[in-house]
Amino acid sequence: MRKSLKLISGGRVLDLAFDLDKPPVMDVLIEGDRILATGEEASRIAAQSERVENIDAAGKLLIPGLINTHYHSHDVLLRGSYEQLPLDIWGLYTHPANYPSLTPQDIRLRTLLGAADALCNGITTLQDMVTIIGSDPIHVESILAGYQKSGARAAIGLQIADAAAVDAVAYWNDLPDGVRRQLPGASDPAGLMGLVERTIEDPSDARVSWVLAPSAPQRCSDALLKWVARLSQDHDLPVFTHVYEARSQVAIARQKYPDGSLLTHLERFGLVNSRLTIAHGVWMEEEEIRRFGAAGGNLAFNPMSNMKLRNGFAPIVAYAEAGVNIGLGCDNCSCNDSQNLFQVMKMFAMFWGFQKQAGESDAARLAFEAATLGGARALGRGHELGAIRAGYLADLVLIDLEAANYRPLNSALRQLVYGESGQNIRAVMVGGEIVVREGKLVGASDSELKEAAEAARARMEAEVLMANVRYQSMMEALLRAYESAEQFSLPYDRFSMRR
Repeated sequence: MRKSLKLISGGRVLDLAFDLDKPPVMDVLIEGDRILATGEEASRIAAQSERVENIDAAGKLLIPGLINTHYHSHDVLLRGSYEQLPLDIWGLYTHPANYPSLTPQDIRLRTLLGAADALCNGITTLQDMVTIIGSDPIHVESILAGYQKSGARAAIGLQIADAAAVDAVAYWNDLPDGVRRQLPGASDPAGLMGLVERTIEDPSDARVSWVLAPSAPQRCSDALLKWVARLSQDHDLPVFTHVYEARSQVAIARQKYPDGSLLTHLERFGLVNSRLTIAHGVWMEEEEIRRFGAAGGNLAFNPMSNMKLRNGFAPIVAYAEAGVNIGLGCDNCSCNDSQNLFQVMKMFAMFWGFQKQAGESDAARLAFEAATLGGARALGRGHELGAIRAGYLADLVLIDLEAANYRPLNSALRQLVYGESGQNIRAVMVGGEIVVREGKLVGASDSELKEAAEAARARMEAEVLMANVRYQSMMEALLRAYESAEQFSLPYDRFSMRR
């Protein structure tokens, strides 16, 4: 028996396979959760079918659902809390270990809140590197429940690390004893490793997939990285990790490893391949970038958090020229404050323009590709996500072309990348199901979400204050270590946007 059919008719389809300036008006036919046909074939099949739900898209732009290739749901409840903090200090304030009183209901809520933000901005798939405390499966169940309620698609990685903070951050071993004693120590990852091994076998939700998420090479023991490499190989699982996010990470690599390279360290375990996505990659040197590209690696580019956390400007043109696949990420809600890939696409295009020669013109197309197919490839799903083509999952976004930034319509692509904010989204579909309509999440009430978020914030208030007081007392010493890392001598400068 044929599954239910939906015909999206009369819209302009923005897909990399078609004209991107004046996208063709064409029908898209959906069967179940996938695109059955497009164009004349879609119209023909629909005309011959008895029961077809028609979705009128006249005057709308239809784009593939956007893919957030780097995100952490664990600090959604801290959005808007911090600014002007360097990466490693910010990480102390926001780590979930500071907030032990969070209940499974709070974890479900923060997952739902972050997913709602993403969906309302046209992000249909999130790669969530989520940190949980301990290895309680109820926390994982709460995360899954939040995503199920939202309707979003999620590639979840339980973030794992076992190194002491002083061994993972440059110059923290030189901190005063009183400060060192208050920083997170080494941990036993055995319980979490077991939980990961169990969860990656769970096929219970078609919209959830699993990835491996070692936090960063310098935060993981050799034994832990060997385990990640084995699991990735045995189960063909993508690996997502942080590499060269800040200058301090080059310094720790030079100090910690005989070869002085985080990439070489990952290569020792066979982790550098097409299944590996590194987030940030700001401070990777060009010889390493070439090796990474030759191995078929992926970059999750996060310009908003890289600037807010004072990390610098990733050399995205060098990555692209080396053959690295590039996806886009919004990162944490407390170091970006918005799950909005339109902002990130625009920033990608700006970075690209500064790093290329004047007069070239390809930045908007590459930004759109990174937000769609680039993210899909990083997830190992370039065959079914990120495009509007027969056989692909029906993850789609309808945008109003009557909005001010599309008047007149000279180039749908450039006006989307440089002028769209997400406010003109009229509907978002995941797997053929409308999950956002007129800016509202279908599966949850805005007023109820707001009320629940404020109640959770109030419950956390005392713990937030305690964390702020604790780390503020260490701030002077931590900033001295940060400044030492900033002075670490390198022959290249990622605080300049030009190569």
